[in-house]
Amino acid sequence: MQTAIEPEFRQVLLSVLLTSLIVTSGCTGLLPGDMNEAETGTPVPETRTNGTDLRSLSIPENGSITASGELDHGDPKHGSNFYEPVQVDAPEGQVVRITMKAESRNPSLRVVSPDGNVTQNVSNESGNVTVVPSRELLQSGNYTLETTSTDQNATFNYTLTIERVERNDKLFAGDAAQWNETEQYLNFGQDVSKLMEGSSPPGQYPTNASKNGLRANATGDYLIITYKLYPHFKFAEKNKIDVSFMLEYQQLVGIYKKFRNNSITPADETWAPEIIFFKGVSNETGEIVRTTFLTKEWARAYLENDTNEQFDSYLGWYYSTIRQGPGSPEYDPEDGITNDEFPQAYHNYTYPGDNSTLAERYGL
Repeated sequence: MQTAIEPEFRQVLLSVLLTSLIVTSGCTGLLPGDMNEAETGTPVPETRTNGTDLRSLSIPENGSITASGELDHGDPKHGSNFYEPVQVDAPEGQVVRITMKAESRNPSLRVVSPDGNVTQNVSNESGNVTVVPSRELLQSGNYTLETTSTDQNATFNYTLTIERVERNDKLFAGDAAQWNETEQYLNFGQDVSKLMEGSSPPGQYPTNASKNGLRANATGDYLIITYKLYPHFKFAEKNKIDVSFMLEYQQLVGIYKKFRNNSITPADETWAPEIIFFKGVSNETGEIVRTTFLTKEWARAYLENDTNEQFDSYLGWYYSTIRQGPGSPEYDPEDGITNDEFPQAYHNYTYPGDNSTLAERYGL
């Protein structure tokens, strides 16, 4: 197995960057259980009276796929709730993450396995996003995703996203030049985390993509790094983490940009995701404490104009993205963020001085 960066070069590179950062920073899944035969899927019925009928979706080869649908009065019912069945053909062993976002009201999603059993039932009674977390499919065949609502007789437009998740035991196999975008982003995330281990409070960053803490979405061009926050962390520790995130990301973007020209490795700037989300969680409860993000656009601006003034702008952009979660004493349900809403809640983030949203910039 090859790595994306030559081992000796990587060691020297990370050592140099760690020294620089330390100095500068001073300034439920698809599994048996919850079975409910009364909620087993039924055949797709009569013609729709309105809206889009999603007959089927395919699991993408890399990244995710999102499609729009509508719950309406022509859809079948479970009791007093309309539902729309969506067929997905999947092989045993595939890992997926499924997200349903309602335009209004409260969404609910049932997953019916090829043998007709409901293997997952998730809902959100206080928000418009519900998620089936990443889990491995245990059967091959046609799964049925039943999009519905927690509200009786509710009708609304919604989006359904199926995200392919790379199996841990399949990551980074073979020639690095053949890795897909998901693996490239995960490799980049490992490098980011390794830098964080030396420049910030250690022991809380996911340096191994085969374990929890790193998640990449090639279709959305983003990477998520989940790190731990401890109760004793004061402003100084949090500030050190934030500065390190900013410095390491922009420096690694620059370093990856140079790789191709130097013919050192198959990597290049495309291995760096356009957006990198940081999710800080409580080391005790796992609840979200705070979330932030950076973009390659911001990193490039600082790389091309390495001045105190530009760093202040970079700093301002980063801090404008902070959201507090339920694990924070500053959490406010009105403008906070929960696990089910992350990172989708950032799609409407408005760029300072520009009125464009993150979703518009990157097609999210």
